[in-house]
Amino acid sequence: MSKFKHLFSPIRVGTHTYKNRIIAAPIYCGTFINVPNLDYVMKHAMKARADGGAAQVTLGETAVNFRGAIREPLPPIDYTNFHDPTMVKLKELASYIKSQDAKCLIELSHCGESVESIPGVEFGIGPMGYTRKDGMVIYAMDEKMMDDVIQDFITAAKFMKEAGMDGVMIHCGHGWLLHQFLSPRTNKRNDRFGGSLENRARFPLMLLKKVREAMGKDFILEIRVSGEEAMGESGMHIDETVEFCKMAQQYADLIHVSVGVYRNPILSGEFSSLFQPHGLNAEAAKAIKQAVDIPVVVVGGINDPKQADEMIASGICDFVALARQLTADPYFPKKAQDDQEEDINPCLRCFKCFPGPLEGVDITQMHQIYGCSVNPEEFCYDFDLLESKPGKPKKVLVVGGGIAGMTAAITAHDRGHQVTLADKRSELGGVLFFTDMDYYKKDLNRFKHVLENRIRKRNISVRLNYKVTPREIREGGYDHIILALGASPVTPPIKGIQSAHQALDFYRGVKPEGKNILMIGGGLVGCETSLDMARQGYHVEVIEMGDKVAPDSYPMHRIGLLNEMENLVSWRCSLKCLEIKGTSILCENEQHQTVELEADSIFYALGMKANEAAVKELSAASDVPVSIVGDCKKAAKVYEAGRQGWEAAMRL
Repeated sequence: MSKFKHLFSPIRVGTHTYKNRIIAAPIYCGTFINVPNLDYVMKHAMKARADGGAAQVTLGETAVNFRGAIREPLPPIDYTNFHDPTMVKLKELASYIKSQDAKCLIELSHCGESVESIPGVEFGIGPMGYTRKDGMVIYAMDEKMMDDVIQDFITAAKFMKEAGMDGVMIHCGHGWLLHQFLSPRTNKRNDRFGGSLENRARFPLMLLKKVREAMGKDFILEIRVSGEEAMGESGMHIDETVEFCKMAQQYADLIHVSVGVYRNPILSGEFSSLFQPHGLNAEAAKAIKQAVDIPVVVVGGINDPKQADEMIASGICDFVALARQLTADPYFPKKAQDDQEEDINPCLRCFKCFPGPLEGVDITQMHQIYGCSVNPEEFCYDFDLLESKPGKPKKVLVVGGGIAGMTAAITAHDRGHQVTLADKRSELGGVLFFTDMDYYKKDLNRFKHVLENRIRKRNISVRLNYKVTPREIREGGYDHIILALGASPVTPPIKGIQSAHQALDFYRGVKPEGKNILMIGGGLVGCETSLDMARQGYHVEVIEMGDKVAPDSYPMHRIGLLNEMENLVSWRCSLKCLEIKGTSILCENEQHQTVELEADSIFYALGMKANEAAVKELSAASDVPVSIVGDCKKAAKVYEAGRQGWEAAMRL
């Protein structure tokens, strides 16, 4: 019996029994199943969630029609035709998910006035009629249009039932069509579908009622709501969401509580960033649960089974829904149930898996954009590599104990190879030593310890405080060498720079003199270090030569980062540092004027450079294959390090 007894207790939902309280929240779009290559990636991810022990696996946003309900140019599905090629694909996937004792649902949606200008879409519909700034005409829905949309949902639901789905999630949040009717911000009608909440809820309730009548009591209907719209005073707030849920519960089996709107996903909290608390929707879920008689699901940055169990035990919710966390580790449920929570990859909320909205993205090129910083199998388009069998056992030396090196060592060991991991430092983790102290990097620190624990639990020979020499490479009898030697800070030829400190020195024990700090370099490292300094009471100003700070950040993360910085850190762009003069710096602005700035201490973050000399020296000494991975190949982020280390080991 797991110590997380609430998380792993069964529960009745409608006429169905769920084996535990963990739901795989909708992710990917259901129509990805019709996109070559992306279909494999999606099916791999959904099957992994079922294998991993989730009680319900929910396929992501799927439009109920392909005229005005969809926002990307995805292949259409003919829901009236049970012989549509999509049927076979969905049946196979649903069957597999259900074979793992999990319920299979799919999210049905209509984007309403948020429709995009894509082929086949000439106008949009919504509660109000107007012409958008981009020229798209939005028509106010009359009752005939409402009846048509209701029929679209019913037709799509029947198609999904034929495909073997246990039910559907109907999207009533995130600024999509039903939410547009519910919110006083977007619904200003003066007929019986506008004004009071009872009127604004009329069309969504009509739709839910008709779908329930058409699908019967054994078909699961889950509704997704935004507990708070988080779009200012004119938006929909929790008190009205609670009242809507009380009205809707007669038709629904589950109420899934999220927050925010898609068109402002970070600042509204729809996709929580690392600057927001884990379980950020708990209070909204609790308010709804106290008011309704059906199970309540909460989503939002939950990545710890202890927190999930406590949320259920305390009456906040009946289920937790995990989206990006199951991208990070689809085996979260099984590991938690087996009391192996220390082996769970925590979601970092870094937004590598979702850099930004899909609009305008070439979905055939998604493999070049999307990934997971802690799970290299997710979004892997090298299907042969994913399914490859290891070659004959090899004696492998991994040099470097950072993310790339540890990932390579673990993967190589698990594929049957004899592995030695060597690092010149006294502990594993490489450059991530700073996460032991950085306020904002607790999840990344957890991931570092996950990898360290995996190393300790395996029969991997670890040599710390050990500098690998060319002689060791030549005489060690290894069959393969993996070099993960990392990178070093760039120290540019700025006059006086020797009197300043490199940013990461802050985490090596260098204490700033005084409270006022200038940080030269406004890339991701400079900005995030400055932010942590500010959290500790320092006044930090970032000086950036380019026209914006953190340009090397993932786009969605950058929005959250700048929002946090606005409250704690100041910055100036288009200033080139010319000279450091003790406690001041001379800069040149865009007008080629000299500007002098003063502070008590000066730090710099001006990039990292691969340790190419060490790589060249050790590579030259080897007469066996050598793989070069991580920052010593090219200084980058956690994602590149982990993926390269994993791929190198997978190819052995």
